[in-house]
Amino acid sequence: MIGARPELQVEGRATAAPRRLRLGALLVLGGVIVLVLVVLHPGGAEGANGGRALPRSLGPIGHVSHNSPSVLQTPTTTVPVDPPTSTPPSPVTPTVPPAAVPNPTPSGATPAAGALTSNIAPQPNFLQSCSGSGYDDSLTCVAATLQAITNGRSHEGLPPMVLPTNWGQLTPGQQIFVATNLERTARGLPPLTAMATSLDQAALVGARQDVDPGPPGGFPSSQWGSNWAGAVGNPLEAIYFWMYDDGTASANVDCTATNQSGCWGHRENILMRLPCAVCVMGTGWDDTGYRGDPSMTEMLVESSGTPALDFTWRQESAYLS
Repeated sequence: MIGARPELQVEGRATAAPRRLRLGALLVLGGVIVLVLVVLHPGGAEGANGGRALPRSLGPIGHVSHNSPSVLQTPTTTVPVDPPTSTPPSPVTPTVPPAAVPNPTPSGATPAAGALTSNIAPQPNFLQSCSGSGYDDSLTCVAATLQAITNGRSHEGLPPMVLPTNWGQLTPGQQIFVATNLERTARGLPPLTAMATSLDQAALVGARQDVDPGPPGGFPSSQWGSNWAGAVGNPLEAIYFWMYDDGTASANVDCTATNQSGCWGHRENILMRLPCAVCVMGTGWDDTGYRGDPSMTEMLVESSGTPALDFTWRQESAYLS
């Protein structure tokens, strides 16, 4: 947990603290599953995150990846499937930074998956503006988190993240999909083409159970990775910690100076080098999945065949600058 504070005022209402943000990710290499569970322990003004004082406590993070690009493999465990549900956001469009042209990675170049060597503290500290006890798509929360992401990107020489004009009309699950693709395309990586219905269902199960999801039984996959976070009120918050605050000297207890095997695992999943012959995503959001607080998951999969889709990058492209 990153330093707890006694109370957080959000939109004029007092939100009790401490809270935990849990982040998790799953890594599968050569058929061997490595589960990384990151517990952000509670602390005071000098918390576990490099002595930084944050007003809202954060909880565990984990990730998993399966990288076997030459052989299609079918998972042996069937993930139970429930119909996807999500709480729709309020129909507001946040103020976003002016449109900017991304700096794509030259063809054949290695993307900046490991470009960061140290954590970047959120500037501004969006935890002061966002609630972790429920879905928060307020203008204040979104603007603060976007500004922090812009600051994080500046360390890589990248332009600000510009949200689509229909951001406020997207479900939380669709926002996870879009924000993840915006981080990929900013670095010259291909976007995931769509959200696959069966992957969404498996991801929702993961969000409800606070675990890193995997593709359901029978879903062919050659590469896949998944991330999980709990007690985050907005998908952009999780994107920030996954991408910019996931290395050594962070609250990531599986990423230490002597054991760096779990460092930047969430970032590496988001920036996974997928061929994208058929690359799809599943996302899950449960408003009360983590101890009464929101729980969210994402799964990036290189697949084959023609899975049923429920939301595509192409249909979203009309709203992108």
